Amino acid sequence: MSRNSSSPVDIQIGKTMRDRRLAIGLTQAELGAAIGVTFQQVQKYERGANRVAASKLLQVATALDCSVSDLYDDPDPAGHSPSERAMLRLWSQLKVPERDAVIAMLRQFVAR
Repeated sequence: MSRNSSSPVDIQIGKTMRDRRLAIGLTQAELGAAIGVTFQQVQKYERGANRVAASKLLQVATALDCSVSDLYDDPDPAGHSPSERAMLRLWSQLKVPERDAVIAMLRQFVAR
């Protein structure tokens, strides 16, 4: 691989890092400080220009409050999309009465 080429995996990880960082309201400088690099290095990671070392990837995941596999945006073995996986994670945190209320709400949307 030439020095200026980025692999699709590096680009995907960088994009996911950026999306997650923005979603939780961190600046590149804040993420950089949390993982021990400059904001310029975070920019390179986010563009996929530099690969994130495995040990650094774990630090990134911790700083972004997600798992390393979330950064890879791995496809779910059951075929769930990222939004479906997010819904399943949230669903598992609901109590039975809350689940019943969500089901009732969804039934109303579908009935329209």
